[in-house]
Amino acid sequence: MNARNLALTGVPRSGTTLCCHLLGMAHRTVALFEPMEVAKLPREPASALDRIAAFYAESRASLTADGSAWSQQVNGRVPDNPFSSQRGNDGQRRKEAERGRIRLDPPPSPGFTLVVKHNAAFTALLPDLAARFTTCAIVRNPLAVLASWHSVDLPVSHGRLPAGEHFDPELARRLDAEPDRVARQLLILDWLFARYHHSLPPERVLAYEDVVASGGVLLAEAFGLQLQPQPLQERNASRLYSPRICEELALRLQADRGAWRVRYGDADVEALLRRMRGDGP
Repeated sequence: MNARNLALTGVPRSGTTLCCHLLGMAHRTVALFEPMEVAKLPREPASALDRIAAFYAESRASLTADGSAWSQQVNGRVPDNPFSSQRGNDGQRRKEAERGRIRLDPPPSPGFTLVVKHNAAFTALLPDLAARFTTCAIVRNPLAVLASWHSVDLPVSHGRLPAGEHFDPELARRLDAEPDRVARQLLILDWLFARYHHSLPPERVLAYEDVVASGGVLLAEAFGLQLQPQPLQERNASRLYSPRICEELALRLQADRGAWRVRYGDADVEALLRRMRGDGP
C-alpha cells in the first residue's frame, strides 16, 4: 500500500477534531490534530507548503521509528473534542487539549496513511494545499458554529482568525475595520465557506451533520479510507449553548448573505433554533 498524506480542514468548531479522531481509527491511518506551529510558517504559500510537506515527512519518520509525533493531545491521544463538556463559572468551556507528543504502541508499519488537521491555516492555503494533498473540509450549521464560538475562549470567539490572517492580509484588514464582534464572526464565516466553495469539489466539502449520521463512514469514504461505523450523536443543539445568545445569533444570520448560504439556508437555521429552544425537531 502506498503511503498517503491527507489534509483535513474546516470551519473552527464544526466537528473537525471529532473527524480527526475518527480518521485516526481508520485502517492503517494516523491522524494528527493541529500539530504544527502555523504562526512560524512562511507567509508565501509555496514556501509554507514546502514546510508542511517536510512536516509530514518528519512526522512519518518519527511515527515509524518510535510511534511518537507532535499533535494537540489529551493524555497522549487525539481527543474527539478539545474542550471540556462543562461550563466554568465564567460560562466558558475550558480547553483541555495541548500540544505535545502522542504515542502509538506499536508504531505504525511503513506505508500508513497520515492525516494532518489544521483549520484556518489550511483553509487560507487553499487551493494550493489541495493541489499538493488530498484535502477535505468540514462545515456545520452556521448557528451551531456561532453558538459554539460563544461558548469557548478562542480568538474566533472575539472575531479574529490569526492563522487565516497570517496568510491573508486582506482578511486581517477587513477584521481590523469592523468594530462589532458578531459582524467580524460573520466575515470569518463567509471567508471560510467561500474558500471551500471555490477551492474544493463538492464531494470534498462534508457537512458535520452528514458525517455524524453516517457514523463517520462518509468522512472515511471521501478520503478513500476504511472505517467501521461509529456510534455518534449530533450536538448542534447542545445544552452548553446559551438560548438567549442563540436567539440573537439567529437574527444576525437571517440578515446575513454570506457564503454559508451555499450549503445552508434560513430553514436550517430556523429548525435548529427551534431545537435549541426545546420546541422539538
